[in-house]
Amino acid sequence: MASKEIITYEVTDPVHDCTAQIPVGVALGDEDGPGLAVIGGVHGSEYAAHDAVVEFWDELDPAALKGSVRVVLCADTTALEGHSAYINPIDGKNLNRVWPGDAEGTLTERIAHRITTEVVEHCAAVIDVHGGEWDEDIDCFIITHSTGDQDLDERTLALSMALGFTYVEVTDANGPVLGTGTGSGEAVKGGRPALTLEAGGMGLRERRFIDAHKYALQNALRHMDILDGDPIWWDGKPVKLDHGILMKTTRGGLYEPAVSIGQWINEGDVFSRVLDYDGTIVEELTAPKAGTVLDMIIARAIKPGGFGGKIGVL
Repeated sequence: MASKEIITYEVTDPVHDCTAQIPVGVALGDEDGPGLAVIGGVHGSEYAAHDAVVEFWDELDPAALKGSVRVVLCADTTALEGHSAYINPIDGKNLNRVWPGDAEGTLTERIAHRITTEVVEHCAAVIDVHGGEWDEDIDCFIITHSTGDQDLDERTLALSMALGFTYVEVTDANGPVLGTGTGSGEAVKGGRPALTLEAGGMGLRERRFIDAHKYALQNALRHMDILDGDPIWWDGKPVKLDHGILMKTTRGGLYEPAVSIGQWINEGDVFSRVLDYDGTIVEELTAPKAGTVLDMIIARAIKPGGFGGKIGVL
């Protein structure tokens, strides 16, 4: 019989004398079929992404499902409640860098381990739902991974391209950049297609980005035959990127974007500037290749070696 319920898991960190709760929605269909895991709320101020996961769960009709959907409604409640960007406020660790977790670690590692064992390992595919934090603006793109297993890599790319997000970037699941330690990277290495959705930011809850995430998750259900119907490419046919370029500073100071997300930037054009505190330009970041601006830091200042944004190269 079809069912829909929320199970709350408790995770206790004895080192910091802290207990966190992980609310997980479990929807079971009337018929057997594959399982999809959706992970939301990994970071504390990715609000459009978090709203989308909650709406996706609320709108799920278990009677229409063939298979199961497990939705982590908020992976890190301490970060969300503490308004903490990027890191858990208890142990200072980034949840999206410690997967698959550690049952004997501190709070962040224990959260990742509990979600891995209670959710990820029960599903055929995993989607980690992200966006920009309050200091970051992000266009619609997917980060997914290759492992060298041809069949798995093909299934992973096929799922990513079915969701309708504008761009898809494939990274090395075993690599140090957006691979090892990430939720989707470690899930792929565990033998299942997995990907990360990225859209929205700046502390805003824009309808465009909420819907982008939600429609992508619904497309995943259709692609996996958990839900009847064909995926709907609401933003046109997705584009597979050749690679992404991370833009980093060498100087610290005030930070000034020169372009906006979604904008095309030519090779050699100014991406952003770093200014001294009197307004003098001390560094210009220029595009090493032409591409689309996918990500831009919009915070007032930046540190030396800081991440300033990202260009997607076709």
